[in-house]
Amino acid sequence: MFKIASIGFALVFIATALSFAEQPQEGAVAAPPARIPKYERVTYNVRWLKAPVGKIVVSINGIKNIHGRDAYEVEIAAKTNDFCSKIYKIDDRYVSYVDMEGLYTLRHEVYRREGRYKKDAVTVFDQTNHKAYFKNFLDKSEKVFDIPPKVQDPVSAYYYFRTLPMSVGKGIDCWVSNNESNYHLFGVVEKKEIISIPNIGQREAFFIQPYAKLGGRLVRKGKASGYFSRDEKRTPLVGVIKAPLFTAIIAELEKAEYL
Repeated sequence: MFKIASIGFALVFIATALSFAEQPQEGAVAAPPARIPKYERVTYNVRWLKAPVGKIVVSINGIKNIHGRDAYEVEIAAKTNDFCSKIYKIDDRYVSYVDMEGLYTLRHEVYRREGRYKKDAVTVFDQTNHKAYFKNFLDKSEKVFDIPPKVQDPVSAYYYFRTLPMSVGKGIDCWVSNNESNYHLFGVVEKKEIISIPNIGQREAFFIQPYAKLGGRLVRKGKASGYFSRDEKRTPLVGVIKAPLFTAIIAELEKAEYL
């Protein structure tokens, strides 16, 4: 799951990992948002080995009707900057449709451009019969596989966790479907502290390091961690992914826009 040819997904995993958030006020936990906002745009600067390499933009683009259900259209785009693109260009886009009522994924689209690698694919999730239908538009491959109830995809999980009530030390987990496999994602909100973000300043934040299991075994190919704001927006502030091949990718909040 964490390899140099999949940095784009690693960036998406940062956003997913950063979604374990909570909002206590001196021991009390503030109520989570009642609904996901209809529009939102959050931009992150991305560094690799301390050098700027690109940006991640996470957005909500309104409400669409998917398979007869109202759904939030949510998107994560990851792009390398001009300098990095000369070495290894990434231009990835992940689009998901999140059921407004159930807050689980209905459809997940992948448009990946990483070096010479390309992938255009869609997975349609039947949350009633617990089946997923995958189709790759480039190599024409198709696959049907089982999914757990209320499974998320890497993008929908980013928003799902922001709606959950939590407290320091309390564990949380869910299932996330990626690359036609089901990952068990879990973790604990570990601590709170004040962090400093370039061009943003100091922010009160919570820290978590989530973990993933595949087929009952812990995924050991990479490690993700993140900080989240303590305000009512529950904004992911900083995310870090560490792996042997590319050492560390760091995503830091640049700006957040809400309508």
